[in-house]
Amino acid sequence: MSKKAIQANRALLLSKELPPDDHWTKNGPKLQAFATKQPLIKWLELLEKSSPESHSASEGYVFKVMIDSKLYALKFKFFKPSTHRYLLNNIIGKNITDQRLAFHTDPFYAECRAYGRIREAELKGCPRIAAKCYGFLRLTRRDELVLAERGIDLWEDIPEDDEYRQREEGSPIRAILKEFIEENESTPAMNLKTLKAIRKNIFALNRQGILHRDIRASNFVAGLLVDFGAAWTEPHCIIDAVPARLSQDWRDDDVCMFDEMVEELGFTLGDIRATPNPSYLKNLRSWNC
Repeated sequence: MSKKAIQANRALLLSKELPPDDHWTKNGPKLQAFATKQPLIKWLELLEKSSPESHSASEGYVFKVMIDSKLYALKFKFFKPSTHRYLLNNIIGKNITDQRLAFHTDPFYAECRAYGRIREAELKGCPRIAAKCYGFLRLTRRDELVLAERGIDLWEDIPEDDEYRQREEGSPIRAILKEFIEENESTPAMNLKTLKAIRKNIFALNRQGILHRDIRASNFVAGLLVDFGAAWTEPHCIIDAVPARLSQDWRDDDVCMFDEMVEELGFTLGDIRATPNPSYLKNLRSWNC
């Protein structure tokens, strides 16, 4: 492990907001630190562990926790930043360091940037589209011991001889603290009304420069998005570096995934379709151009 890397990561988590400024994120969206530094956390229940089949694989663990008698959903995980480097060509890739790539693609920073942008939109009066986020925090040594006792291996997805793991292992655990929404009989079901609201929210997200990239039923509770670990928020070092046609395809992904989700839930697309109707497009002159 590298003491220099560990100290740098520790210093980052002492920041008042994250991610820090770089060439692409200067004046970009940021998430505030949780109001209480190193709070006493009561670990209650593991809610979720991302599966390898998920688009957001390796994004982390989600726990139900209690802090000062209030329930939260707490998410954490380590992630190798070079995972998305294959999307960049050799020339452009040389100008983007692993750290810069992490500030844009690491699930922790992805959540920071997406929630930062959502907060900006809500301050302007935009409607609520996601579970509330209370900020980021650094877990204590005590928390790490509790997780170890529960069999949580934070590095299980990264081989022991991996260069990134050898450099970063021992760094403090970064976490995102979110609103805990209890799912019960009173929780709004996925019906046509809820789906129409979700469709509207997806369009709103995209207009705000947030590409969610993982639209599926399990990422919604009570009609609200609860996970932004796969999100890319513009300006984004990868989106800005690839050809415009490819970046536009990525911008269209969320509505395509919404339609797939609707059909997987057993609904007919009908008037809740998010993508243009293929039958209509075929009648347009531009369809054959």
